[in-house]
Amino acid sequence: EGLGADALGVNCSLGPTELKPIIDELLENTSLPILVQPNAGLPCLEDGQTKYQMTSSAFVEGMMDYMYQGVSMVGGCCGTTPEFIAEIKKVAPCHVTPRQVKKYTRVSSQNQTVTFNGQVVVCGERLNPTGKKKLKAALKEERYDECVVEGIKQQQAGADILDVNVGLPGIDEPSTMVKVIRLLQEVINLPLQIDSSSPAAIEKACRYYNGKPLINSVNGKDEVMEAIFPIVKKYGGVVIGLTLEDGIPLLAEERLKIARKIINKAAEYGIGKENIIIDCLTLTASAQQKEVQETLKALTLVKQELGVHTVLGVSNVSFGLPNRPLLNRTFLTLALHSGLDLPIINPLDQQLMDSIAAYNVLYNFDQDSSHYIAMQSNVQLETAKNPSTFTLEDMIIHGLKDEVTNATKELLKTTPGLEIINNILIPALDTVGKQYEKNIIFLPQLIQSAETSKIAFGIIKDTFKDTAATKGPIIMATVHGDIHDIGKNIVKVVLESYGYKVIDLGKDVPPETVVEAFHTHHPKAIGLSALMTTTVVSMAKTIELLKQIDNICPIFVGGAVLTADYAKEINADYYSKDAMEAVELLNKIIK
Repeated sequence: EGLGADALGVNCSLGPTELKPIIDELLENTSLPILVQPNAGLPCLEDGQTKYQMTSSAFVEGMMDYMYQGVSMVGGCCGTTPEFIAEIKKVAPCHVTPRQVKKYTRVSSQNQTVTFNGQVVVCGERLNPTGKKKLKAALKEERYDECVVEGIKQQQAGADILDVNVGLPGIDEPSTMVKVIRLLQEVINLPLQIDSSSPAAIEKACRYYNGKPLINSVNGKDEVMEAIFPIVKKYGGVVIGLTLEDGIPLLAEERLKIARKIINKAAEYGIGKENIIIDCLTLTASAQQKEVQETLKALTLVKQELGVHTVLGVSNVSFGLPNRPLLNRTFLTLALHSGLDLPIINPLDQQLMDSIAAYNVLYNFDQDSSHYIAMQSNVQLETAKNPSTFTLEDMIIHGLKDEVTNATKELLKTTPGLEIINNILIPALDTVGKQYEKNIIFLPQLIQSAETSKIAFGIIKDTFKDTAATKGPIIMATVHGDIHDIGKNIVKVVLESYGYKVIDLGKDVPPETVVEAFHTHHPKAIGLSALMTTTVVSMAKTIELLKQIDNICPIFVGGAVLTADYAKEINADYYSKDAMEAVELLNKIIK
């Protein structure tokens, strides 16, 4: 919707019932017309053919709610026939049912969304070179891994969003911004705030950003709004509006006036106020003591009269005064009470984070004080207070490929390689696997961790005189007719990181090629992958040929369309839903 679509089509390999959570979410959160085309239920394999069991009457029954909840057009995909469409037409309403759409302020990464719904959202400020000599040097010397480490520390400390600013004299800001954003998004789930005064840098960053970005910023000047708002509209972002034109107004009412101007101008570009966050601007108490209260008053006015969310850079208030942390946390508490939603702060300052946690409890945003209690536990408190240098285990867990080589070599000076593998690398990968299963991390982070551990394994393996202990070999292939091999590649990398020798036959592999590879390499197991329903037949054919071989090794299968029941039907020995399960399986069946 943010990118200018006129309608949303939902067409996937699910039936009406399975689609319900997706459709319910869309109906509630988008005003665009929605088109729904489900399958005739989930497919199954019978006699080597893909079939659908749902009848037309059951299909129509599953579609009834959608038609009367506000879906604009319905139809059928795989497994449906003209009979299905005729049955729907008999019961379809004559007009599209009106619906009420809730509008939220939301930003997202590729796999994590932050919604502004009352609870305080924390934006980490430490990826901004202003006043940070080490970060300035790292950016100028293109040591971007230091940015990644800093980002991970902020995420661990509880930040919800990370500010990213790379503006330095003599630096190519657009290209540097893209490089840093790409690296951060490889290992961090948090949404990012693209922070720049350069429209070119903002435009390029948005082009490569995965998700709905937070853009910092626009102000009340017409020429700035005309440069930034088209970018915000094109990429569907949320923009921060600074309440200034030619300088910062002293009075709260003047800042309110500029905020209203920004919102009205944004509307001309089709940007709703749910995609605007207003910055009432923090002034320094050392120079403009009286105006600190005007900032707090402006927060309240903007929230009450304009109905938008607010943001402040909190630490500006204490500049030039002693004991800055005391002033920062006192001002933060006052600002939260006045209507601040998005404080930009240092999340490594535990007292600031504690103040926010306490606020969320006292204002009933943290239900049952669950987050507060978890945050105050001794283990988490100690972790947040001491963001020490990352260990090798930390580097594996967070996928820090640039850091792991030196750390592994350094550790090898004092610790035997096998001990590092057993006590550090494998436990780290086990942690990653559990986080993946619980949706704490996602595929990009899983891949990064696996590749990082593979580097460490390689360095350690080079120190062994005898490498015969390597497990396997394992043959892996994506079956004939299927050119989607990302799943197979992930399993391969993870298996290799656990010490398995993997012979990768690639994608679109004919059954005869797999049989030939078995005779050539004598594997301990064979893994077959399929993403498309239509290629499960090829998988079944491959297994059929392999099973004709005497003393054939175990065959395990996986892929998006596979289930444990499918695996049984096609005579596979084992089913693995993901890479970590494949590791557990092979550890059990290969001695």
